[in-house]
Parts: sequence; structure tokens; C-alpha cells
Amino acid sequence: MGMTLKERLYRFRSFWIFPLLAVVLVDLTSRTEPQHRLSELLWLVPAGVFLWTLLEYGLHRFIFHIQIPLRSSQLREFLNASHLGHHASPRDPGKLLVHPLFGFVISAALYGLIYLLSGSVFSAAGVMAGVWAGFLYYEAVHYRVHFSLAGTGLVAWQRRAHFYHHFTNNKVCFGVTSPIWDYVFRTTRS
Repeated sequence: MGMTLKERLYRFRSFWIFPLLAVVLVDLTSRTEPQHRLSELLWLVPAGVFLWTLLEYGLHRFIFHIQIPLRSSQLREFLNASHLGHHASPRDPGKLLVHPLFGFVISAALYGLIYLLSGSVFSAAGVMAGVWAGFLYYEAVHYRVHFSLAGTGLVAWQRRAHFYHHFTNNKVCFGVTSPIWDYVFRTTRS
């Protein structure tokens, strides 16, 4: 039996929450800083997507598979319990998608950092729109990789690398949607 619409809206809530948040944030910040043009989104959003690839790699490698020593086992558990649960039950849909609250916390910190670097709430909003687009692409790919049987194409290639990470060596193949940083940091499969 399939999911009801309410169940789908809840399970895939990031797919409507983050686009809505992006539209509202870009609109509000464009009114706050009217000197900026919406055409600037043509470079801000791709910059955010590129930033997402680095975030995906860094969070997956250094936070979800914590490799830095933490004195607090509770902090370590908080940071990677969900991801380790996903590794233990990779076909459990309840352990596959990122909880939106975690996404909000990371987004707020990232927005603040981008604002500090750029000095512009609009530029930070544009970059965040790209980060969220990359994040949602990640969520879609990650879900499809675990629940689709596509044998060819990009999804099959992403599945092979991701399943290598899951079932053979969890110290490589941290990029689920892009292998860029795995190549840069030499964590591709051998």
C-alpha cells in the first residue's frame, strides 16, 4: 500500500520547505538591499551549488564519520547517530533523508558565515538558494540510489560508488552526488 499525500508531504518535507524558504529569503533580502539585481542569482546560485559539493563531502567525511577526536561521547553520538543508523539500515526510509531541523541549523550557521564574508544579506540568500538546490539534489539522488534498480546511467554510477562506501569501505566515496572532492582529497575507491 502506498503512502498518503500527508505521509508524502511529511517524509519529503525538505522538498517543499527549502524551496519556499529560498524564495522568501531571496525576496525579503532583495527588498532590504534594492541595489542588488535578481540577475546576480545567475552566479550566486551556481556558487552555492558548488559550495554544496564541498559541504556534502566535508559533512559526510568529517562529521557523519567523525574522524576528529571528541572528548564528549554524547556530542559524537549527536553528530553522527543518524548517519550511523542509516549505515546499519540502509533501506530504512526513516533513516535516509536528512531531518529538516539539522538542515536548518547548518543553514543558519552557513548563512551567517556567508553574510560575514560577503557583507550582503542578498548575496548570502542567493548562495544559500544554490546550497539548498544542491542539498535537494543530494536528497533525491540518495533516495533514488537506495530505492531504485536503475542499472545504467548516472544513478547507477552514483549507486556503485555510494554502495562501495556503504558495504565495502566507509573511509572512501564520501561524495554521493559528485566525486569532485573525493578526487581532490584522494578518497575515491581504488
